[in-house]
Amino acid sequence: MKRITEYKKLFAVEKDLELKDLKNTYRNLVKEWHPDKFQEGDAMFEEAEIKSRQIIDAYHFLVSIA
Repeated sequence: MKRITEYKKLFAVEKDLELKDLKNTYRNLVKEWHPDKFQEGDAMFEEAEIKSRQIIDAYHFLVSIA
């Protein structure tokens, strides 16, 4: 249950999951946090790699329960 709450918070989802909204939010988050936007060696590069993995994991998990 903690995982669901954490992922919903990441995607800013309140109660019901609509796949269309979830997909749009996912795309926007991936665009924002994609590691290719940052130069290697930059502090944000490492954070972007971690954040992008979290976003991908969260998306797949939330789609599976939606």
